[in-house]
Amino acid sequence: MFPKLLCYDSSMVLYIDETENEEFFIVAGLLVDSEASINLAYKRFKKRIQGFKLGKKVKSDLFTEFKATLLDKKYQRIKVRMLEEIRDLDGVILFSCHEKKGPKFNQILKESVYITLFSSIVSALAQETIVIFDSFGKADFENRIMRSVDANPIVTNIFPKESQSEPGLQFIDNICSVIRLHLSGEDSFNYFSFIEKMAKAV
Repeated sequence: MFPKLLCYDSSMVLYIDETENEEFFIVAGLLVDSEASINLAYKRFKKRIQGFKLGKKVKSDLFTEFKATLLDKKYQRIKVRMLEEIRDLDGVILFSCHEKKGPKFNQILKESVYITLFSSIVSALAQETIVIFDSFGKADFENRIMRSVDANPIVTNIFPKESQSEPGLQFIDNICSVIRLHLSGEDSFNYFSFIEKMAKAV
């Protein structure tokens, strides 16, 4: 059984996202003491990369949303700056992984596995927490996710948000890709070393 996490004096915030490749389906959460701490770290991160030489359109696209799919492949220095800010947060990264048994992984199975892994992460919480997960644009599935924690008194509120408008979801999107690369033996830039001490499998 995973040990309960350290308690804080006020409600915490958990940002959740998912990722997958041919081997793994992973759900991960970034647990922090407040939304304000995430927003401050995000502001510092953007300030640190303002001087990077980037084309106007590239900069506009990146600063709209720092997607892992872009940072992992083309903008490794920016990825490192983000991971440094995440490392300096007083937070915890919780992740749960499903190892795929074969090529068949249809949408029904994917949604079921997501809720199972999501529930594993939420079950590791010990302090009242607000849960924010990346929106799927599917009201029925999002309602099932929210209902899955109905019986958990630790969750004081839960809702989906668009990652473009939520710094915490952009952070956890990039964390998810780091965990996926690490588990798949493809972390050639050693990104996982930045978050290793924060990360806990559940």
